[in-house]
Amino acid sequence: MKKSILVVGCSFSHHMEDENLNKVKAWPDWMSEILSEQLYVCNISLPGASNELIKRMVTKKSMEQNWDHIIIQWSTIDRWDYPISLDEHPTFVRYWPNGSNLGQKNENFYKYYYSVYGAVIDTLENILFTQQFLNSENISYSMITIGNLFTLSSTIQQIKNLMDKGGDYYSVRENVLEKMERMQNIFVDADSVPVLLNKIDLDKFLFTDDNKNPFGGGMLEWIYNEKKDYPKYNWHFDGIQSYDFFKEFIKPKILIPNGLI
Repeated sequence: MKKSILVVGCSFSHHMEDENLNKVKAWPDWMSEILSEQLYVCNISLPGASNELIKRMVTKKSMEQNWDHIIIQWSTIDRWDYPISLDEHPTFVRYWPNGSNLGQKNENFYKYYYSVYGAVIDTLENILFTQQFLNSENISYSMITIGNLFTLSSTIQQIKNLMDKGGDYYSVRENVLEKMERMQNIFVDADSVPVLLNKIDLDKFLFTDDNKNPFGGGMLEWIYNEKKDYPKYNWHFDGIQSYDFFKEFIKPKILIPNGLI
């Protein structure tokens, strides 16, 4: 019987399309194609998805079907989305996964409410909730990241730089913990970042390097360190890079150790 795998992430786990609308395969596509006789792969990764949305997709989908394993690919910490009312149908809401976009539906949030501290604590809470939820349901899972969550873009200026450079994450690397504002506990003692960092099970992550601060490397560090390369298709992996990531990382680090193949 085929083993079933759910994949949830952002565009780094979702296929792309070239100028002729041909599919540029992502690593879950290679996993599904090469191991089609052994695995049923359901990939609901969504371009532009924030970590909040990834958490909610995992929560919903994990209860709809029994999965032998779930692979969660966390995205950058700066992204924000929220179920917003539709202008044309005010009695309905939808998510607007705009990625690292300072305009459109996100404009007021980034202008008035965004902080690096808030981005850090939201991401940590999303990770911890997802781990505790899946543990409580006894669901097998692994976690990977787009890149080291604490060295990717986080300040407003860095997000602007990211947009100007068309998604070049290498140009906006920084130490998030050093950039993070300090919490002023004037009205309420709410700085739970140390508690969250202590409670998150880092053993559930498959990091691509050992440079933890406290999180280690993700897909970006893998392509740079292991392949001495960079994401070649609109700052995402092209088909060959995605195949290599599946063959050299996903298969030996997740599929084989978990008895999925």
